[in-house]
Amino acid sequence: MDKKKSYFNLEETLRQAVEQFSSLDAAEVAGKAGAHYNGDDKSITLDFLLESYTISHPDGKVTDSKREDASLYIAIIILHYLITAEGTPLKGRWIAYRHLPGGDIYIGPFHKRAITPFLNTFGDVPEDFRKAALALGGKEISQSGISMVIPVLPRVPVCFILWPGDEEMPASANILFDESAPDYLPTEDYAHLPALVNGALKNKV
Repeated sequence: MDKKKSYFNLEETLRQAVEQFSSLDAAEVAGKAGAHYNGDDKSITLDFLLESYTISHPDGKVTDSKREDASLYIAIIILHYLITAEGTPLKGRWIAYRHLPGGDIYIGPFHKRAITPFLNTFGDVPEDFRKAALALGGKEISQSGISMVIPVLPRVPVCFILWPGDEEMPASANILFDESAPDYLPTEDYAHLPALVNGALKNKV
């Protein structure tokens, strides 16, 4: 898969993802992605931020639990996840975005799309962040600041970290990924994914 594929034209990005997905074996894909394969209709079911989605094969149509079409962004990320998934076990070690393959290329967009919106939303209300993350199935881990690991996709946990501000220092934040992250999504997708998580967090406040 071309991991430098642009999101500039969402419809074209989706079309290419569907084309790639349609050529793969759905059962094998589901196994590598930690998803459920439905043998009767050859579809795949997986959770994205606690919402259940069904992906039909070979047409790559992504629908939610209400049988409504997923948004373009969610459909693209889910299909990219299924296409990219290698079945690699989680490493349990966290890495920054810049340590993903080619992460230095997208570091500017990552801060703009991921860290800044998260900080703007929760920088002044750290307890709201903790509560919202727990409501999304997250768990708090022992790191500096408030560190919440949110299970975004079956094998894509994301660690959101918030350091509350005080009179001397403004609040700051970071977003980390499991070391296995490159085996589940292209690097550019990790610049977009946290924005979807941040939106889901806001809906839980």
